[in-house]
Amino acid sequence: MRKSIRKSFTGKLLAVVMMLTLLFAAIPTASAATALKTNQKVNISVKCTKPGYTFELFRVADLKSTTATPFKTEYTSLISSVSAEILAGDSKAALDALDNADLSTAVSQGTFTSSATNTTQSFSSLAQGIYYIKCVKYPAGVTSITNSVLALPYYNNGEWVYSYAEINLASKVADSTPSTEKSITNSTKNNTNYTDVSLGDTVNFKLKNTVAGSNDIKLTTYAVYDDMSAGLTLNKSSFKVTLVDAKGAKVADLTKGTDYKVNVTSEGEGKNTKFNVALTSEYLAKSDFYTSNAKFVIVTYSTTVNKYAVVGTAGNPNEDVKLEYGNDSGVDSVPGNKVYVYTYRIGVNKLDEAGNPLAGATFDLYKTKADAESQKNAIATGTSDSNGTVKFMNSANEEMKVQSGTYYIVETVAPAGYNVYGKVIEVEIPVQYNSVFTKNTWVKNAPTNGAVEITVTDTIVFFPKTGGYVGFIRVAGVACVGISLALVLAYLIKKKSAKTAK
Repeated sequence: MRKSIRKSFTGKLLAVVMMLTLLFAAIPTASAATALKTNQKVNISVKCTKPGYTFELFRVADLKSTTATPFKTEYTSLISSVSAEILAGDSKAALDALDNADLSTAVSQGTFTSSATNTTQSFSSLAQGIYYIKCVKYPAGVTSITNSVLALPYYNNGEWVYSYAEINLASKVADSTPSTEKSITNSTKNNTNYTDVSLGDTVNFKLKNTVAGSNDIKLTTYAVYDDMSAGLTLNKSSFKVTLVDAKGAKVADLTKGTDYKVNVTSEGEGKNTKFNVALTSEYLAKSDFYTSNAKFVIVTYSTTVNKYAVVGTAGNPNEDVKLEYGNDSGVDSVPGNKVYVYTYRIGVNKLDEAGNPLAGATFDLYKTKADAESQKNAIATGTSDSNGTVKFMNSANEEMKVQSGTYYIVETVAPAGYNVYGKVIEVEIPVQYNSVFTKNTWVKNAPTNGAVEITVTDTIVFFPKTGGYVGFIRVAGVACVGISLALVLAYLIKKKSAKTAK
């Protein structure tokens, strides 16, 4: 990969040029050449306080001196493609050439890998010559690298110097660690970290990712990974990817399929949906992504709350798992964050006057009192089972989940032999949220288990039974007839007895 090379050398590094002047001068016995200790070994010390870098030291030319006339000291290049630059004493051209050269004929003197605990290294007992320090491995967030070339020994203030005290390699690299952040853009609570919604509602998300890489060190990988709760259904056609500047102004819209791809890696009924949005290698190879005013990659998409949404304070977490980015040297990643979708439930317990469960009572659930009073636009309905429990179900026969707030319930059908509760019942789901994430939730106060349960008691219908009075009248009539017959019979017996006596 071509590296960005910022060519700046100190006077000591420019000693290459000074040394090359020896190529053109005959040196008498009293000259500096006679004072040069040709058998003296040289030493180089390096330092890098930035972890994750590996540097390799190469000897790319040997220093040779003659012992007979004509006296001269010169460098012999170990890399044929760089010989002309070294012979000309052009340090800038030599460094350019070395950055693109095949180093197989150079002599590797070892490597140095920086870490939090390893920031310095010395290369000792080296042969005299020209050395090239090349960054051969670097973090994925690197945007530029400046390699180094130097000659040892070098001539300074009338004497030869055989050691280079310390080269600050950290100052020769530029890097940045990108970031990724997920937010909710249509929160009902005006908070990007959470929202409070009902079954069937739409929740919109945004992933804000820092641009990485550079025109000189292009990325080969750039993907943001997401893990979405089973309680949300992904709208796969809703994805949009945009490049924006530091103030959020659009720089460019990216095209799905050519500039980026959406890869769903896991989904299913009642399962979390896992996916990633990845910029294509073809797009990353272009300069468009690295334009100076592009600072963020914005990914937006929408979801729908489904029947698997969890009610209560645990909520439905949605995680920006990581932003993965990499170049030819390696791949790295940074973690994201979680946002939460909360929802709740309303239930009814139906009892008779004795406190026993009562089956067969039907209730409707409304969002407004006006709808409840007119019994229009019910959002759910439910009928009590043998335990007297009412679950409100929507038109798709899914148990209704609702956002916090006020709702209205009307009993529309009573069990046989019972009166309908004739009033509109107001029900409140009281929820308060914290300003900080505490005890694994944003919820400060909420109903137990995320549900509000109310009890409605029905009374027995009283019907006057007029048949009892009718029965009494009939009995009384029969009694009167019986008495009359008895009196007639007694009279006839008495009359017959009188006739017999005469």
